[in-house]
Amino acid sequence: MPQRLLHFEIFRRALGFYRKFISAVIISVTLLGLVGYATDDTVGLFYTCILAAIFMVLAFHRLFGGGSAFFNVILANVITIYMCFFAFFVESIFPEMSPVFITAGFLLPLAGFLAGAAYKKDEITGIIQSQVYINEAKFVRSFLWLIPIALVGIMAFVLHQSHENPVETREWFFLGEMFIVAAIVFLASRDFTLMLIDTGVLFGEFFAANAKLIKSAFAFFIMYSLNIIVFAAIYKNVDFLSRIHHFMINGEKRNLTFVESIWFSLVNIATLGYGDIVPITNAMRFLAGMQSFMGTLLFFFGVHAILGHNRLGHSHLGQGHGREELPKE
Repeated sequence: MPQRLLHFEIFRRALGFYRKFISAVIISVTLLGLVGYATDDTVGLFYTCILAAIFMVLAFHRLFGGGSAFFNVILANVITIYMCFFAFFVESIFPEMSPVFITAGFLLPLAGFLAGAAYKKDEITGIIQSQVYINEAKFVRSFLWLIPIALVGIMAFVLHQSHENPVETREWFFLGEMFIVAAIVFLASRDFTLMLIDTGVLFGEFFAANAKLIKSAFAFFIMYSLNIIVFAAIYKNVDFLSRIHHFMINGEKRNLTFVESIWFSLVNIATLGYGDIVPITNAMRFLAGMQSFMGTLLFFFGVHAILGHNRLGHSHLGQGHGREELPKE
């Protein structure tokens, strides 16, 4: 019987771990998929970026074990940021480049980062196991490798916008520039990997310390959504029951639909004022002003209540996460 319970406990823990891991992979793929699809008409890397995210998460899981689920999300976020800069780089300088060169250029820095992390696996693993993390000064210095990458991008802008080169020449220049970026990332992979891992631990502590925010935030969400829905119903019903039109929608005086009343109520309480739906009678202007005022009060009092409810837990954030100076290479 005890052995059966032991097997069940092992299975339960394994299931819980892989559930977290798969959830992190799904979040990572979703994040990359959104940006990849948005930039697909520019760089055509929708499927490539998704496969790259899955491969990178699995590879780092293989190299350094389970780690924190937040690490996988942070890694995907970093790849997403890189994807945005890459799309800007290609659209601005290399708009007519062939898909093969675009794909190769996108994958080169990722391959350099993974190769560098694999090459320094033992050193990174030793630092992780010793629980020696990056202090604040070292954390800032771990971004210094971005300076030569920025210089490569600036030189590419100056070179290619001041000289008219054939597309074939520009493609090989592009590949060479991305290879330089990959080499820089390879050299900086140790510090950058440790920074991502340390950030993942910090995120875990942050969410653990702020778990009590969920109830307060949900209560605030209920009150805020109630304000939106109640005023939306008032706008819709008053407009429907009146003989005159109280709103102008895209320059046309007509009755609001319920979806439009929800949209106007949401925009009004957020004080955005897009101007697509405008109250044109004094009664509706007064109601809109009242909703905006109540929404502002609700926001300030709600935020104050949430922060006050979480103040004690927040004071413990970061305690026990001893950051010591990393050993020099």
